[in-house]
Parts: sequence; C-alpha cells; structure tokens
Amino acid sequence: MIEAFWNGILGGLFLAILIGPVFFALMQTAVEKGFFHGIFLALGIMLSDAFYFFLCWLGISSFEENDTVKAYMALAGGVILVGFGIVYIVKPVARKGVKQRDVGSRTRLASEILKGFLLNGVNPGVLFFWIGIVSAVTANPRYGNSEGAFMFALGILLTVFTTDILKAYLANKLSALVTPQFMKIMNRVVGLALFGFGLYMFYTAFETGIWNLNG
Repeated sequence: MIEAFWNGILGGLFLAILIGPVFFALMQTAVEKGFFHGIFLALGIMLSDAFYFFLCWLGISSFEENDTVKAYMALAGGVILVGFGIVYIVKPVARKGVKQRDVGSRTRLASEILKGFLLNGVNPGVLFFWIGIVSAVTANPRYGNSEGAFMFALGILLTVFTTDILKAYLANKLSALVTPQFMKIMNRVVGLALFGFGLYMFYTAFETGIWNLNG
C-alpha cells in the first residue's frame, strides 16, 4: 500500500514537469489575480484528474481504441481551448497595472475551479494518461487491487496539486515585478499557447477520426 503511494508520487513528479495549457493558465492566474485564485485553479485541475481516474476505474478505458470517440473528444477540447485562447488574446490590461485579488467572491473562486477543471479535462491526453495508469496498476500483482490503485492515484493527485500550488506561489511572488506591458504580453502568450493547443486538437480530430486527412 505504501509502495503504491510512493510510486504514485514519482509518477506525479513526472506529470508535474510537463508543460501544457494548464501550466500557462496557472501562471497567468497567479500573477494577475493572486495566489489564492491560483490555488482554486489548481483544485479544479486536481478534481479533473480525479474524475478521469474514477471514470477509467469504472471501465471507460474500453473507449481507448475507438477512433471516433477520440476524434470527438479532441474536437470538443479544441473548441474550448481556442475559445479560452481568444479570450486571453483580446483581454484588456488595466493601465495602472495588475490588480491582484487574493480573496475573491465565492462565484469568482468557483469559476477558477471550473476553469481548471475544463482546461485540464478537455485534453484527451489526460484521459489516456489515466487509462494507462489504471491499466498498469491493475496489472501489477503487488498493488493491483482497489486499495492499491487508489493509493497510487492519490499519490499522483496530491503531488500534482502540491506542485501546482508551488508554481502559483512562485508566479505570484514575481508579480511585484510585473508591469501592464508585461501582463499584456503574458496574456497574448497564454492566449496563443491555448489557441495553438486547440488547433492541434482540431488536427488530431481530423487525422484520427472519421474525417481522416489521409483518407
């Protein structure tokens, strides 16, 4: 049981160093809105991972080989990421600089959770990552039971959540050096990154799905 948890921590550390849409969004949120908002965005990311783990555990992995399902997932993810990207690209920056809000209303904090959940959840790679994790854990006789799989996933989730909070904290500390011009550039970079990931998902949908570009 303990071995499964520690191996999950190692898996979480590997996952934490990967750079994707959620990384850019986490940095931008912590710099512009404050550390507290970054924590809630990270919470949404973790809840998304937990949701996928339980789906995989319940048997959604049977869809792994279904190209049509993959295509529609990528298409939906692309739409959401492109939408977020456009919002960041056109987002105005206050002339007086960044106005951080370390404490926000329940609605604003809930929106950060939802944003983190969506940004992480629309990436088909996250689902397939958890499919691989669940498959590998259940195939391991040392901790292939329900408790072992749960402890392994818990190790990953807690590690990723902790490192995301650390990223948000470090980004927030750098906010004192942030100027309106820097925030404008950062918003554009984050927006273009999300937009680019969205376009890549569109390409993936057309390449692997029923609209195969090679066919």
